[in-house]
Amino acid sequence: MYQYKAKIVRWIDGDTVLVDIDLGFFCTRQERLRLARISAHELNSETLYGRRRARSARHHAELLCPVGSEVIVETSKSDRDRYARYIAEIIFEGENISDELLARKLVKKFKPA
Repeated sequence: MYQYKAKIVRWIDGDTVLVDIDLGFFCTRQERLRLARISAHELNSETLYGRRRARSARHHAELLCPVGSEVIVETSKSDRDRYARYIAEIIFEGENISDELLARKLVKKFKPA
């Protein structure tokens, strides 16, 4: 398990975030990360209900962890999804964002195929 300091650049949807990761020695890397263990509705969902749930999940994620926040990213080297995003746990002020979104019932538990 690897831990990095990072800064939130923007929330793409309820389970995907763009971050600037601090690699040390004044070196940063911008990455799209998929939040571990959860699945949110897609913003381009075919149904109005799905689009509303997606916007709600993204909005609450932004409230829990606003743009510009300093966070801790926990990931492993081999954990990537089919879109080559790292699968990561994001910790903000001691709280795991995936756990908070699950507790508020804004996302579902992710079940791998």
